[in-house]
Order: sequence, then C-alpha cells, then structure tokens
Amino acid sequence: MRVIFDDEALDDLQRIFAWIAKDNHRAAEGLIARIFDKAELLAIPALTDMGRPGLDPGTRELIEHPYIIVYEVHEDRGEVVVLSIVHGAQDRERRET
Repeated sequence: MRVIFDDEALDDLQRIFAWIAKDNHRAAEGLIARIFDKAELLAIPALTDMGRPGLDPGTRELIEHPYIIVYEVHEDRGEVVVLSIVHGAQDRERRET
C-alpha cells in the first residue's frame, strides 16, 4: 500500500508546525515527524485498518496524541489517503454524504 497525503492534510501539517514552532521549533519538527511515521505504518497491509472507525463514513482515525490522523483505505488502488490531521480537542461534526 502507498500512503498519500491529501492537500488538505498537508495544509493541516503546515498549520500545526507553524503554531508549535512559534514557541518550540524542535518540538514542532518532532511532532510532524511522529505524525508522518505513524501514517507510514498504514502502508503495511496488516496495519491499514489499525485506526478506529472514523466520524465520517468510510474513514478511519489514527491517534498521534494530541492529533488525529483521518484517512481512507482504497484497497482497489493500493492506497491509503490521509485526508486531514485534527487536534483531538477540536469540535468536529459528521459530514453528510
């Protein structure tokens, strides 16, 4: 499986990095590296479904405290698509499909 980061997820990572780096550049680098490392585990076929069922239908959520990595598994394409990275304390609503 390939892990692909959607543009929205990459934007989320940039915002997270900028927010944390204001106070601690090294901590920001470390967190972003941990998020990428955790997401890359999803490339292992036996681990693609290790995240809990997501708030939105068809998604899964993987925790890298305090953030949630929201992703979809596309078996037919051999891809895991990371859709967004959200803070666990952030209010979220289920999207209508």
